[in-house]
Amino acid sequence: MSETRVDRRIGKTRDALANAMFALIQRDDWHAITIHSICEEANVARASFYAHFDSKVGLLDFMLQRNLGSMAAHLAALGGGGPGVLDWFAAHVTSDRSRFARIVLAPDAHPALTRFRAIVKLQYAEALARDGVAASEAQLNFIMGGATEMIMDWSKTWRAHLVPALRRDVQAFAAAVLAQRCTLAESAD
Repeated sequence: MSETRVDRRIGKTRDALANAMFALIQRDDWHAITIHSICEEANVARASFYAHFDSKVGLLDFMLQRNLGSMAAHLAALGGGGPGVLDWFAAHVTSDRSRFARIVLAPDAHPALTRFRAIVKLQYAEALARDGVAASEAQLNFIMGGATEMIMDWSKTWRAHLVPALRRDVQAFAAAVLAQRCTLAESAD
């Protein structure tokens, strides 16, 4: 058996498992998704799952990492620098109420949000750097945490007509946090 054939099968199995996980995330709460349900959805043996991943979180990490390049390219193509990344984040997260509720409002707090937010934070930091804006790790964490909390607060009412105001508020919040660093740095001189 050739090396290429083995690699192709590995790729097909991983893709099948990732597609199954994606389908399950769209319709089930995180705690309801099991290794058994993933394998059943993918039509893959449980042993094959464990040959590739140690847990459903490991599969989730693979999915996010696999899509990181296309997501980074997409965010860079949007333009708008750091504000463009934040605007996309707010628009993306608020675009699908049922998915958001299953992922974010689940009692066991879906790990995808934490991982997704970390990826967006990295893209935001890189966009800010390209714009010549220096931001500390604390500021980036504060902005991403604040933006997420603002979105969580909006989710309590689910009023679609308020999304533009939410997106403006996220931008204003980030700008205020970044401006505060400049003010603090200037007063230290």
